[in-house]
Amino acid sequence: MNRITCPLPLRASWVFILLALSACAGLPVRGTVGGQTIETRVDSEAARYYYQTINGNIPGRSELKQVSDEFSIDFAALLLADEISRVPLNRRFRKVFDEAYDYAREALPEGRAKLPAAAAQYEALIVPTYLYNRVNFSGADLAAPRKALAKVGLICHFVETSDDGPIESNAEIVIAAIRARAQSGRRLIIISASKSGPEVALALTKLGPAETRHVAAWINTVGALQGTPLIDDNVLPELEFIVGKVNPAGVESMSVARSRQRFESFRIPEHVLVVNFFGIPLSGSVSFRARRGFFPMQKYGPNDGMVLLADMIFPGGITVAELGSDHFLMDQHLDVTAVALAITVIRWLENPAGETSRVP
Repeated sequence: MNRITCPLPLRASWVFILLALSACAGLPVRGTVGGQTIETRVDSEAARYYYQTINGNIPGRSELKQVSDEFSIDFAALLLADEISRVPLNRRFRKVFDEAYDYAREALPEGRAKLPAAAAQYEALIVPTYLYNRVNFSGADLAAPRKALAKVGLICHFVETSDDGPIESNAEIVIAAIRARAQSGRRLIIISASKSGPEVALALTKLGPAETRHVAAWINTVGALQGTPLIDDNVLPELEFIVGKVNPAGVESMSVARSRQRFESFRIPEHVLVVNFFGIPLSGSVSFRARRGFFPMQKYGPNDGMVLLADMIFPGGITVAELGSDHFLMDQHLDVTAVALAITVIRWLENPAGETSRVP
């Protein structure tokens, strides 16, 4: 059972019964949701109701917006985190990942981290995110996870997409990269982040089952699968002030209307394991960098500073959510996270119905 403990005499088993804060500065809260401990501040008075309309399912965008309007943005975020953790497949994968993360956190800095022996049968295709060539967007090229994966012996291939190009044209570049690995003799794990999420999804959809037999898994990290309302709210002038001129066609391709229409067309081949990995921040844990988007986007529901939380989940995939992290806090310890995810995904693929919690 999940619970949050706080300075007020409130204690219960359901996280969405327990939220408590002052209307101004927020109330300090320390507790556990889905096995993750968080200490932060939350933003609403105690919500003493069980939200019946969720009915045990992971809430979507409209449900989370309704919960945000009725209670608070933090209430909706914690509800999502709680429901994700209740899905048996997510919970099982999370257990394996947590063990792998603890192992990688200790072993990687000492240079003794290892992947499972079966890793020799795999290689990674890494697709960078938006503006990865701009100096202001450090981390967008996924250099840290690439270096860490190479350090532990996983063969990595980097896809040089257009850093400000439209999703559709970048998807064609990803298609060519996937086809190029078809004869390698190894199984492919594709790793995307943010804007490259829909680029990979579109590429896999267009290739279909016949041309993706060598694709074993897709790790969808903070995927902007359904765009971002920030584009519709016209953030282009502010963005160009920071990074310089960008391709307007690339910006428009991330708009909500176009992205949601594109999302409806996605058909990922059933044999591809999909892992959704993203952060769920609370109002007291948002980084300075994410605040520029987090608070303006509250009117749309819980978000990570760039994307609505529900819009990062590809249906049918396994979902792992890092409570307290936002779109940019995911940059922290990405080397350890990448190695832990690689260990977990490979063991999961090699033992889909068996024991997978052992680490090297």
